[in-house]
Formats: sequence, C-alpha cells, structure tokens
Amino acid sequence: MIACMSGKPAPEKLLHTKLMPPRLHSTVILRPGLLARLDEGLSRKLIYVGAPTGFGKTTLVRTWLAERKLPAAWVTLDENDNDPVRFWTYVITALRTFDHDTGKSALAMLSAPQPPHFQAFLTPLINDISRLAEAGILVLEDFHTISAKEINEGVAYLLSHLPEAVHIVLVSRSEPDLPLAFLRARDELVEISAANLRFNLQETEAFLRQSLATALPPALIATLQERTEGWPAGVRLATLALQAADNRQDAERIIQAFSGSHRYVADYMTKEVFEAQDETTQNFLLGTSFLSRLTGSLCDAVTGGAGGAAILERLERDHLFIVQLDHTGDQTWYRYNTLFAESIQHLARQRMGEAGVQAIFEKASAWYEYHQLYGEAIEAALSARLYDRAIRLIELYIEIHDVSEMRTLDRWLANIPIERILSNPEICLNYAQVTLYSYDRYSPATYARMEPLLRAAEEIWRNEGRLDRVGRVLALRGMASLWLGDFTKTFENARRSLEYLPEQDVFWRGVSLLNTGFEELNAGRISNAQNQILEARALMGAVQNIHGVLAAVQMLAEIFYHQGEMEQSALLSQQILEQAVGGEEMLDDQGIAWMNLANIAYEQNNLERAEQCAQKALELARRRANETLVVQASIRLAYTDNARGKLSQAQEILQSQIAKARNPSLLRDLQTTQAHLSILSNDTASLGWWLALISAEKQDGLHLQKEHEAFVLARLQIAEGRPGEALGTLQKWLPEAVEHGRLRSQVRALSLEALAQAKSDLSKAGQALTQALSIAQAKGLRRIIIDEGAAMASLLQATIPSLSRRPLVIYATSLLHAFSPEMASKQAAPVYTEPLSSQEQRVLRLLITGLSNPEIAQELVVSTNTVKSHVKSIYRKLNINSREEARQIAREMHLL
Repeated sequence: MIACMSGKPAPEKLLHTKLMPPRLHSTVILRPGLLARLDEGLSRKLIYVGAPTGFGKTTLVRTWLAERKLPAAWVTLDENDNDPVRFWTYVITALRTFDHDTGKSALAMLSAPQPPHFQAFLTPLINDISRLAEAGILVLEDFHTISAKEINEGVAYLLSHLPEAVHIVLVSRSEPDLPLAFLRARDELVEISAANLRFNLQETEAFLRQSLATALPPALIATLQERTEGWPAGVRLATLALQAADNRQDAERIIQAFSGSHRYVADYMTKEVFEAQDETTQNFLLGTSFLSRLTGSLCDAVTGGAGGAAILERLERDHLFIVQLDHTGDQTWYRYNTLFAESIQHLARQRMGEAGVQAIFEKASAWYEYHQLYGEAIEAALSARLYDRAIRLIELYIEIHDVSEMRTLDRWLANIPIERILSNPEICLNYAQVTLYSYDRYSPATYARMEPLLRAAEEIWRNEGRLDRVGRVLALRGMASLWLGDFTKTFENARRSLEYLPEQDVFWRGVSLLNTGFEELNAGRISNAQNQILEARALMGAVQNIHGVLAAVQMLAEIFYHQGEMEQSALLSQQILEQAVGGEEMLDDQGIAWMNLANIAYEQNNLERAEQCAQKALELARRRANETLVVQASIRLAYTDNARGKLSQAQEILQSQIAKARNPSLLRDLQTTQAHLSILSNDTASLGWWLALISAEKQDGLHLQKEHEAFVLARLQIAEGRPGEALGTLQKWLPEAVEHGRLRSQVRALSLEALAQAKSDLSKAGQALTQALSIAQAKGLRRIIIDEGAAMASLLQATIPSLSRRPLVIYATSLLHAFSPEMASKQAAPVYTEPLSSQEQRVLRLLITGLSNPEIAQELVVSTNTVKSHVKSIYRKLNINSREEARQIAREMHLL
C-alpha cells in the first residue's frame, strides 16, 4: 500500500530567460563547413556539439539557426535542473513554441502531486510531436550540468522514439550519459567536437579583421594561432587585449605573453580584461559576478548603484564575455561567460571577503523574492547562510508548489543546520516526507532519519495545542511504520491520527483510512475494511494521489479474494498493472498486483500461471527490497511446487527465506507454511517446535494470520488422530468467517470439519463437505479443497453419490480428477452427459454469454420458438434449471 504527498496546481514557476536563445554578436564569423555539418543533422535524430568552455558551441548553433531560419525551441540548463520535474517542465514548455497544444497533457501529468515515471508523460508528448506540421529543432544548452540518472534515461527514451518532426541538439562540455554509440551505429547522430570547433588560421584572421581597427601582420596572426591553438575564447580574449594596443610593438608584446593554458588565461583575464575597465565597471563586475542571470534592476539591487541596465548594454556592446538572452516584460536578461564569471568571483572573494559576498547573496535573495522567483531566492539565501530566511522561503515555496520537486527540497534542506530545522514543525513534517520518498522506505535507517523530525514537530505542535497538525505527524509516522512491517505502530498511529485530523484534511485522512482499513482487513472484518477503503479511495482520488488510489484498489482486490470473488479481484489487479506506470516506487504496486494474480491462479488450479505470476512478483520485490512481498511470493511458489509433488524443492524455498527473514511476523508465516507442508506429506513427528511457536503468549500476530495457524493446527490434530480437538480448534473460526463474509475461510473450515467428522460420523462429514462444495463451486474455488490431500480424495469419493444437484456432482468429480493418480485411484464412476447436438452447442455458447432467446434467434437466423426448444433440451440433457448452472457445467465439463 503506497500513498504520497498531497498536491494542488502550481502557478507559473519558470524562469523564461532559460528558454531564450542568446543573441548573436556582430563579430560572429560564418563557418560554412560546420554549418554544412549541422545541416546533415536535419536527417538525424541527434546533433551533439561537445567541447570544453570557450569553444563557441553555443555561438555555432545559434548562427546555424539564424542562417537557416530554422524554427527552434531553446533551453539553457544548469545544476538546479537535475530535478526531473523541473527539467521536463522546461523542455516541454520550450517544445510548445512549435505548437501550443504540444505537451499539454504531459505538463498536466508533471504537475500532479506525485509526478509519473518518464515513460508515462513522454509517450503522449512523443505522440504530440509526431503531429507537428513542420520540423523543428530542440536545443538543450549546457547539458553537462545534468547528472540525474532519471533525466538521462528519459532523454534516451525520447531519442529512441523521437518522431521525424523534431531534431535534438545537445550542447555540452562533456559527453552525456546517453546511448551515443547506439545512435552512431544507426547513423542517427551528427557530432561536432572541440577539434572541429577550433579556429583555423583563416578563421582566426577573419575574426581579428572584424574585431580590430588595425590589421595585424600575418606573422603575428600565425603566432596567436599557435598560442591559442585555435581556442575561440582565447582568440576573443586576445582580441580584447589587442584593442588597447597603440602600435605594432604593443600588439607583439601582448601576443607573445599570451598562453592557451586555461589557468593562465583566467589570470590573464583578470589582469588584462578586468583591470582594463574603469572603477565603476570593475565594482559592477565584482558585485554581479555571482549572479547566474543578470538584469538591470537585479544588478542595481546587489550593487547598491543605479544604471545597471545601461552598464549591461555597454558590456554586451563591448563583447565583455556577456551574452544577451532576451526580453521578459520590461527586463532584458544577460549572463556572463562561465569562465569569465568564475575568474571575477575568485577576485571578488579576495577583495570583498566572505561577508561582502554574503551581502550580495542576501540582496539578491530579497530581489528574487520580491519578483516571486522563490527557487532563486532560496538558493541565494542558502549561499548567504541566511538559514531562517531560507526556511521561510522554503515554507512559501512548498505552500505554492507542494513537494513534488523532492530532490530539490532535499538538497535545500540538507544545507540548513539541523537545529534550525528542528525548531520549525512545518519544515520538520515536510522534510520527513521528503526523506521517506527520497530514500529506501523499507530501511530502518530511513525511519531513523525521519523520527527526530517527527518527534520535534509533534512536541512543538502539542505544546501549541495544534492537534490537527499532530494528526498529520501521526499519519506520516503510521505510513512509515507500515513499510517497516511494524503493523502495531502503523494501526495505533493511524487510529490516533483520525481522532485529530479534521474532515477537510483530505489527504492525511485518506492516508490513515488506508491504514485503518488495512487493520480491519487483517482483523478479518472485511465489510468494515471495505467501507473504510472505499472512503480512502475517494479521498485520494479527490487530491489526485495515484499511489493512494492504487493502494486502495490493492486492498479491495484482496477483499474480493477473501470473499471468493476471483474474477472481480483479478480485474482490479489488472487495473493496477495498467495504471502503475512510473518510477521505481511503482514496482511495489505492480508486484502486489502480480502476487494477487498468482494467488487467484493457484486457487483455480492453474499452477503454471500461478508460478509465472509469483515469479514476477518475486523479481519486483527483490528489486525493491520489499521483504513482505518476497516472503509472500516465496510461500506461493512453495505451495505450487508442493502441488506438483516437489516437496523437497518447496521446503528448500522456505528454508532459504527463513534464513534471511528479518521481520518476526513474516518469519512466523514462513514457519507455519513449513509446518503445513510437513503435515500434508504426513511428516508430523517433529512439529513440536511449531506448536510452541504458535502457543507462545508473546506471539500476538494478526487475526488472519492466527486463523491460518488455527487451520494448520486443526489439520495436524486430524492427522494425529485427534479429531475432537480439531473440531474444538475450528469451533471459533467458522461462525466468525460466516459473520464477516470470508467465503474462502468458510470453505477451509468446513473442509477441515468434514475431515474431522469422517473419523467417527461419515454422515456429518458428508453434510459439512457438501456445504463446502456448494460454496466453492459457486465461486470457482478448487485448490482450497484439493490441498487437503488423500484424506479429502477419499471423502469426496464417498460423498459424490449422495450429492443431489447435477452441477455439484460434476464439480466434485472434476476435483477428484485433479488429485494425483494414487490419491484418486478409486474414483467415483464418471458422470455421463447425453451429448449435445452441434446446434445445441451453439445455443449453449450464446446462452451463457447472457443473450436473450430472441437475440440468440437473431444470431442463428432461426425462430424464437426453435431457440426455446433447444434451451429446453439442453436443460434436460444436463439436468439443470438455470443459465448460471449451464455456465458452471459448461466450464467444469469443457462442453464448449
């Protein structure tokens, strides 16, 4: 059972300058060879432009788009975009520049309380892209800042299914973690590397000719080419220095002193570029170098000056390592070249000290907050070590955007001293949620991380009388305890939370109702459980929490299984498999669904299907380290092997899991299964250890767990010739199963009662077995009777002649055939049925689908009276009186 954070629609939170391509400089030189290489990418999926900083990657791509007049969507990435929700929101928003309807449903899915796995939203996005009227280019600049595995997997998936309507350009300083080798092999990739981007001598000469008023001699140009090794940024740096040269001798000195070493260039940049500026410009550069994006009013805010917009315009006009992004409203946005900014930042720390740098970030944070750029405001506050401010802003951010960007929140909160966090209960609760969903939820270590946060929040809120908030703490603590397998704490916290939570607190009430419903289910009160789970599903649906909805559906499927409604239970499990599409956390839902399908297949005696489903559940459980599901799947595989006569293999499976089990309740289930299989194989001599286990007072156990143990104990008492004790053991459980509608338990109890009665009163035994068969036949249950072994086979043989209803006779006979040959060697006489004519078979086939007599007549092109005659003949031959009996007999005797 899984539930996650509540959610509400988030307002606009995009920084639009990240979607703006930089404006081209007037000194850009055309590079026909590289442009032609990029043109080749129009017949490929991916263009990869990869080189270190300063090689003109962005300039080349921007020039190509401008020269070819290609429609393009642009996203400039940074380290903060390693949150999958944030990354894909920017990418999809950029793609919508091609067509406003593109990605609409994908964006809606991303804004859900629990964002889906990338395949869930990329599939409709890809379908949208395929419908675009004309081809477009998606540029992802600075892709080297993306390190998140989930994002790289999503981009790889997009590339593998990318329609021809869009081509992707990746601009990166390092090779991304993408299947480039595969794309190369399929000729779906065009690559441009640092070697391609280096200026040749002619290009260096052309650039200098555009940038300098006085032409340089060829020898000096060749020297500069050698010194820079064609590094475009180095050529630009040299050009800036050369603009100050008064004569040839100055130019020669500058070029001779120039080096292509990055470290030297950084030092040179400081001395020759920074110090060449006037004092006002120097102070402006020092004060603004820490800003990832620049606009006039922001720069004025952090420097305390005025005229920032004019200075930015001049810096761009002078090509001082700054690029204009575009206009947003009345703001024009820029950014510094990364290498240039880092050099100035180093200088700023030397001159201003840490206190001065912190003051810059503090002012920037205030500006960002005023302009409702809360993510940037938080980043700046953390950089300034203004932790109280950061906490307040994080609270505001969560209130607006909820906690869907968990990785980002975890990173922010991890940078705040824990003592500051523990004094803020709201942040404690949110941080505990983020911790639960960011780390292994089945690990005690995760719970240990959460508990100090929850304890602090609970103490503060109790002291303040905020019991509604205490209810949330208890609900979250109950949820975490559930994944640890500590059901006692889960149920206790869930019940207490519901006492405190108001009706309008929909999400948290839904969480606790799921857990109290689970408690009712395990207590065997399945009607009560059903009511609570249906309410929880409605609440989780109201807050669009897919995990909570799936958890409710899982439990409803289990309820139907206990009620014997196998078809409805299977339909719900199939529904889960269709809807549980997402990240790793969805594997739990899938595994539980496969487990339920395995149980259903086993009950219907489809052992091959049961094994397949259990193996799928086991595989998913191991991937998630879900011990509960591992144990459940292993138990089902053990019973399946035992049903096939592979007892030693079944015991090996159990013994292997017993050695690994950490949870006492799961260990107890394994040991009871081990005892049960020993009893079925007539190995009862050495089960004293198990009797001591289940009789120990300290072993509380869940109610349904105790019921199963009681049934196994009764089977042991029968096998050891103590039928009276077995009837006493069963006395409590049968009426309770009837009261709460647990039909499978009723059949089990009646079957065991029949075996116990058979030792002394065959008539009573037959009555009990007939009652069990009647219930089981109506629900299509089989293994619950077959698993009782040779004693049940003998009792069935004795009981079949006394059965009055023909469908029941046929059902019981089919069960007898399902026992092993040695168990059913003295089978009852076969039940003969007068053969149906081919036309009667056609009528029967349509009859059991639910068609009326006139509809059947229309289908077979005969009169209604003819159909009535066929139906009457079918009922006579099969000795039945209803369509339901016809359906059952057709299934049991394979008449169709």
